[in-house]
Amino acid sequence: MRGLSLAVTALILVVASVVIALIVVGFAFNLFGSFGSAGAVSAVGPAYIYTQNGSVFLNVTIDNRGPSVNITSATINGVPVSSTHITVYYANGTKVGTYIPAGQNPLKIEFTGVNANIIGSGPANIQLILANGQTVYVTASVVAP
Repeated sequence: MRGLSLAVTALILVVASVVIALIVVGFAFNLFGSFGSAGAVSAVGPAYIYTQNGSVFLNVTIDNRGPSVNITSATINGVPVSSTHITVYYANGTKVGTYIPAGQNPLKIEFTGVNANIIGSGPANIQLILANGQTVYVTASVVAP
């Protein structure tokens, strides 16, 4: 009876070791994909900023791997912009609101009530502060509208 229990204990230890090894390898090679990046919001690809009719517009593709999240504030080259002066649109012009939608979307973000001179000659550094505690950093080239 004692020999059987040692064999069972050894088998349990071997199985546990294999499971732990698979988990470690999975994380090491990012095989669990979205598990580690759930809720991550980031800018992807090039971004462009310009002024038009007294507003500043940012064209950027945002990859939001979580649910839609509100923009609570922003900064453009260090100048703060409150959420009441921020409106998000899809690239086709459809109004989204003041939030970043889920998924990867090309967006146009309008900043009103700011001095158009804050973007300078570029590149412009923009920070989008989100309600989930994240900050999205964007470096945008200044272009004509």
